[in-house]
Amino acid sequence: MLLKEKTNPEDNIAPWLITKWKTDWGKEYTNKICEQMMPSDESSVVPRIDLSTKFTYSSDQNSDKVQQLLEALGEDSILLPHSSIRVGTNLKGGVKNWPGYNEGTWWVQDASSTLPALVLVSSLRDKYGDLSWLNIVDMCAAPGGKTSQLLSAGFASVTAVEANQRRSRRLIENLKRLGFVDDCEVVVQEGQTWYPTRDGKNAPVHGILLDVPCSATGTGARRPDVLRRSPVIKDLLQIQEKLANHCVDTILDVGGIMVYATCSLLKEESELQVEKLIARGKDKNEGRAVMKTLPIHPHEVPGYEGAIDGNGWLRVLPGVLEGHLMSTDGFFVARLVKVE
Repeated sequence: MLLKEKTNPEDNIAPWLITKWKTDWGKEYTNKICEQMMPSDESSVVPRIDLSTKFTYSSDQNSDKVQQLLEALGEDSILLPHSSIRVGTNLKGGVKNWPGYNEGTWWVQDASSTLPALVLVSSLRDKYGDLSWLNIVDMCAAPGGKTSQLLSAGFASVTAVEANQRRSRRLIENLKRLGFVDDCEVVVQEGQTWYPTRDGKNAPVHGILLDVPCSATGTGARRPDVLRRSPVIKDLLQIQEKLANHCVDTILDVGGIMVYATCSLLKEESELQVEKLIARGKDKNEGRAVMKTLPIHPHEVPGYEGAIDGNGWLRVLPGVLEGHLMSTDGFFVARLVKVE
């Protein structure tokens, strides 16, 4: 279907999705989301490419190297509040020809997509200080942006679990370019059936980043096709729930931290899934993990302070934040600690 020109942004988005958004976020926010996703004035659209760098997530954040890279990328490239780089329009040519690509200095990653790893690293650093002995799992890891963030932070072990064979090959290619492939164990297996072992024994896991498969409705500005689809949400919800339950019941150590994330703008895939995950632990007769929210604090997510909700979770809606972050993917992030 061809997208209409000079029309109401809602006309280019599936009616079922508009209805869901209005139920979840109200008419005002839905209008902002639609205008950001499908601007009525297409001439005002500026292509958005965000980069993450190796220097941002290490304990000794090297601001000098970030600044040097920023300057090399062009005078209209900017450093976003949480240290992603938004590439300006003056930089020409293919991405592979940009400064720092061949050196494996950076990778393409939407600004909002960095938030799950950002808050996981922050909480583990606050809890343990030294990250060099901690074991971390990145579930549903491809294409590898979040994995690369975790590897940049300096954990002892990062295991990237990816069910899709084709996507896992892309993950490995990206890790090779960045010089991380020897530091990461890539497992091609469905996350809900995977168990961490080392030398034939159960291995401790101190942190999990679970960015579940979802409708991807938060990425519509970059991938307008997702706004016209009618995905089988019921199937996605089942996969999300199985993954989350398996991670907290079977993989995560007591005292460990899990970040649950989606690039969905639907509450049923995001907030409601976390509510269920917390509620199910109250039935202690079932041997289920008891999880509680570890609230995200404003200083951990510069520029996204206004996206922290009353639960201490992050809910990023396109078109709602101010400044450059008005244009960003929609995302949901909740941080949980395993109490027992």
